[in-house]
Amino acid sequence: MSNINLNLYRVFYIVAQSKSYSDAADKLHLSVPSISVSINKLEKLLNTPLFYREKDGVKLTEEGKDLYGFVEKGLNLLDLGEKRILQKNDLDNSEITIGCQSYLVTYYLMDIIEKANKDYPNLKINLICNSGAKEMLDMLESHKIDFLIDTMLENKAKNIVLEDIKQIHNIFISKNDLKLETKEDFEKLDLILNYDFKSTNRNLVEIFKENNIKISPKIQFDKTEMIIDAVKRNLGIGFVMKEAVEKELASGELHEVKIPEIKYPDSVIQLIYINEELTNADKKFIKKYLKK
Repeated sequence: MSNINLNLYRVFYIVAQSKSYSDAADKLHLSVPSISVSINKLEKLLNTPLFYREKDGVKLTEEGKDLYGFVEKGLNLLDLGEKRILQKNDLDNSEITIGCQSYLVTYYLMDIIEKANKDYPNLKINLICNSGAKEMLDMLESHKIDFLIDTMLENKAKNIVLEDIKQIHNIFISKNDLKLETKEDFEKLDLILNYDFKSTNRNLVEIFKENNIKISPKIQFDKTEMIIDAVKRNLGIGFVMKEAVEKELASGELHEVKIPEIKYPDSVIQLIYINEELTNADKKFIKKYLKK
């Protein structure tokens, strides 16, 4: 095993992220010459250049890029180990980082966070919700998030566990109260759907094929909030999670559109985590607030 000082790798990691010696020095509370000495020392010990020095900063070499991936995972894994040791069995004074799609934060997770905050005022919760499913999985595997909440995620990694925690219902919604007499009436409407790579959308397309209904979306979005807003602007009818529009349906601002003889596919909210890598705080949060 190498006897290279771990601090050299931490300096390398921060410089790679910052792309600047001066920015890295500010983050690490060191001088720029100290940063330079550390990087030069690591390069000599590894016998390879890790950065290209440029006028406006530094850029990783190909060897540096390879090393960065390993260092990132290694440091995050060390942080996880430290976190598991320091955190108590309860949630007081703990910190949890959750990955969750933005519409699920708004319509599902926010109520849970509000309750957890009342129960444990000192609990710190970090939410990451501006990335796609693949990016979220990458962050989970690199230990940037503790666990992930998503809908009908497709995953083949052996070390990742997927657990169903809540079933949700999908419906078509419209600005106006539409009464469809036949399936053919539906084909005349402008559709607002998720992108094709969304599993819910693919399942919907399959159901329509089985019933000989031809669909061609007029508008496609990658976020439920955008679909709902477009429907409110009367741009077409949208396919969304019913729980996301309960208030609008109750007030009459939006209306459910039912297609004769067609049953839409439901979705499942899933809890996703890496096997045996949840902290004690993660486990208690999940047990108390997600698994009911």
